[in-house]
Amino acid sequence: MPALLYAVLHALLGILIPLTNVTVIVVVYKLLKKKHAKSYIFIINLAAADMLVGFMCIVEALDDLYDDDFDKDITFCLIRICLTITPCISSILTLLLISLDRYLAVRHPLHYHRLVCTRAILVVLFLLWSWSFFMGHLPLISPSLQQSNYTGYCGLLYSAKSEYLFILCFTVFIPALASIIFLHLSLGWIAFIQHRLIWKTWPTPTPSIMLYLCHFKAARTVLIVIICFALSWGPYYITGVIQARCPDCDLKDLLKDLLFLLGETNSLMNPLIYTFYSKDIRSYLSKLCRRWFH
Repeated sequence: MPALLYAVLHALLGILIPLTNVTVIVVVYKLLKKKHAKSYIFIINLAAADMLVGFMCIVEALDDLYDDDFDKDITFCLIRICLTITPCISSILTLLLISLDRYLAVRHPLHYHRLVCTRAILVVLFLLWSWSFFMGHLPLISPSLQQSNYTGYCGLLYSAKSEYLFILCFTVFIPALASIIFLHLSLGWIAFIQHRLIWKTWPTPTPSIMLYLCHFKAARTVLIVIICFALSWGPYYITGVIQARCPDCDLKDLLKDLLFLLGETNSLMNPLIYTFYSKDIRSYLSKLCRRWFH
C-alpha cells in the first residue's frame, strides 16, 4: 500500500474512531444512569478499548508522516505495537464478557442480578485489563520474544518472534472466539425452545415476557459485532500464522499494512453497529442530537 494512502487512512481512523466511540460512551453512560442496566458497563468498556485503538491510529499516522523515524529502535517499535495490541485483546475479551452476560441473563434470569453485580463486573474488568496488558506487552516483558536482527522496519513479525503470534492466537483469539461461538449456539438453542414455549403458552405475551425476549435481541446485536470482529481481525491472525509457519512466504508487508489496517477498522465498526442495531442507544442518541442542535 502506498505510504501516503496508508497515512491518510490512519489519519481518518484516528479522527473517526475516537469520535464515534466517545459518542457511544456518553450515550451509554446516560442510559446506565437512567436504566441501571449493568450490561451497559461492558459496552462502555468495549468503546473505551476501541477508542484507545483510535488514539494509536493517530500515532501510526504521525509515524507515517515522519517517515518511520520512531521505528529505528526496536523498543519504540514494540511499545507502539504493544499499545495497539493491548486494547485489541481487551476488545475480544470484552465481547466474550458481553456474550457471557447475555447467556446468564437468558439462562439464569432469576439469579442474573445477583451474579452480575457492580462489584463483580469491576473485578472482572480489572482482571481483563491486567491480562490484556500482560499479553499485549509480552515481547517487552520477555526479551526472548524479540527479534535479534531488527532492521528498523516496524511490524509485529519484524520486531517480535513468531512464537508471540502463536501465543496471541492460541491463548487469546482462538479460545475467546470458540467460547463466544459456544455461548451463542447455546443462546440460539434456548431461544428456539423458549420461543416455541412462550407463543404456545401465552398467545399475547405479558410485559415481563417481552422484557425477557429483549435479551435475545441484545444477543443478536452482540453476534453481529462478533462476526465483524472475526472478519476484521481473522485475516490478520490467519495470515500471521501462515507467515510464522512458512518463513519463505513473503506476507509481512501485507500483515503490516493492509490486514492490520483492516483489523483497526473494527474499532470504528463496533460503535456504528451498536448505534444502528440497539434501539435504546439509537433513540437516546437521536434525542441528544435534537437537544444539541436545536
